[in-house]
Amino acid sequence: MNKRPIILTILDGYGYSEETKGNAVKKAKTPNINAFYKNNPTVLIEASGEAVGLPAGQMGNSEVGHQNIGAGRIVYQSLTYINQLIKDGRFFENKVFVNAVKHTLKYNSKLHLMGLVSDGGVHSHINHIKAFLDLAKMHGAKEVYLHALMDGRDVAPQAGPEYIQELVDYMAKINFGKLATIGGRYYGMDRDKNLNRTNIHYDAIVNRKGLIFSDFREYFKEQYETLPKNGFDPSDEFLVPGINKNVNGQLGDNDAVIFFNFRPDRAIQFGTIVTNPYFYQNPPLKDGKPEYKAFVPSPILKNIYYACTMKYADSVHGHIALSLPKLDNGLGVFLADKGYTQLRIAETEKYAHVTFFFDGTVNYDGVEKPELKGARRILVPSPKVATYDLQPEMSAPGVTDALLKELDKGDLDVVILNYANPDMVGHTAIESAVIKALETVDACVGRILEWVEKHDATIMITADHGNSEKLLDEEGKPFTAHTSNPVRFGINRKDIKLMKEGGKLSNIAPTIIELLGEVPPSEMTEPSLIIKN
Repeated sequence: MNKRPIILTILDGYGYSEETKGNAVKKAKTPNINAFYKNNPTVLIEASGEAVGLPAGQMGNSEVGHQNIGAGRIVYQSLTYINQLIKDGRFFENKVFVNAVKHTLKYNSKLHLMGLVSDGGVHSHINHIKAFLDLAKMHGAKEVYLHALMDGRDVAPQAGPEYIQELVDYMAKINFGKLATIGGRYYGMDRDKNLNRTNIHYDAIVNRKGLIFSDFREYFKEQYETLPKNGFDPSDEFLVPGINKNVNGQLGDNDAVIFFNFRPDRAIQFGTIVTNPYFYQNPPLKDGKPEYKAFVPSPILKNIYYACTMKYADSVHGHIALSLPKLDNGLGVFLADKGYTQLRIAETEKYAHVTFFFDGTVNYDGVEKPELKGARRILVPSPKVATYDLQPEMSAPGVTDALLKELDKGDLDVVILNYANPDMVGHTAIESAVIKALETVDACVGRILEWVEKHDATIMITADHGNSEKLLDEEGKPFTAHTSNPVRFGINRKDIKLMKEGGKLSNIAPTIIELLGEVPPSEMTEPSLIIKN
């Protein structure tokens, strides 16, 4: 007899807002999703701020969202953890950070601070950079250089000049530190093995090859004018790396680096080529072809003290400064221990989220882990395009095909499914593309709903954070970041009632466990969304 699975469908970046201006969720024709929420028990749940372990008002993101969904408890994030360390002073005595300074004193060399410069709070935070400057000065560093990776994605597309000004002013205030390079995250924070992009940033920092500027505001202005001519949006994300000609902030042998991003995935490639330069020399084969183009950096740096704020990956041979407590007994482990079968499925962009992040693996290192007992994983490759407005369908149809094939086997108890389109295309803020993305997902959801109805299965449809419901800011300019809006949670079970308010992402795992007729483990401190009659 075939099983009747519970299918958790996560529409990544599909937030809820009553605002109609710039709201692709309202403008897109999504009859399947709309009817589902209209005709089934549905509630708004929180997906940002303190409800997911972030500071009040801080927008959510995919990593945080999936951790909270899978954990069944509020997961306090790196951002709030580091804020607390700074507040109580422990940050300034951290052994790894202090040893980075000591290394430069021993070798009479430079200290380089590198990472994403914004207050987006997804990968880093500008307040942490100020704390790193304070730490370096406190411990006697002589030469400190800032290599600023610009955002344009988790914050406004052209907010970069003000962030740089804020740090330049701070460095002037404390009379310490210099701005060495600037470049977009598209290059220095690539995570998809586009090593040519990573190398462009490496070349700027190590070989001083790239655009030259003396006035950072002129650099931004010229880039915003030039980028559209080269097929890019005029966004900080795509800034071609530039070198401050007034400062010799070149990274060389015997130097120390503190990479201040706390989120791992986009810190891996740069850290790997600096600390483990031959790692990408022999790409693994997939279907008989190399997964990426072989790469070795030039020059190969020697005796670099590389401090990683968090663990990035085994391939990064650096010193790990901080770690968060491991999340025990999340939904995935609970299901495996109880003998339930489960499927995790997504395309490349969100595969890590439905596997590593969902299971509470705080430090995603890009390395395949042993699967949980009774668990299957399916990764559908994301299309290789520069930006997803060029292919807003992404791989959603392929994900759906693969899912239905697995469902037809009749042996699954729980499915964790993610559609990346609302988030990844939402980041472009190109309304026509986002609408097409949402309509593609709706068609895919329609196919799943047909299967669910035919097989009397249970389906939940929700999101991990907002994005595609806000494509314009208050001034009518493109808004490419996530939002702090709530998300909808609906379930095709008319025999149950959901709590009307106070729900959050961490209520979802206990809800699934209750529907299985089980009792959530003690580590899951949040209740089910289901109200007892």
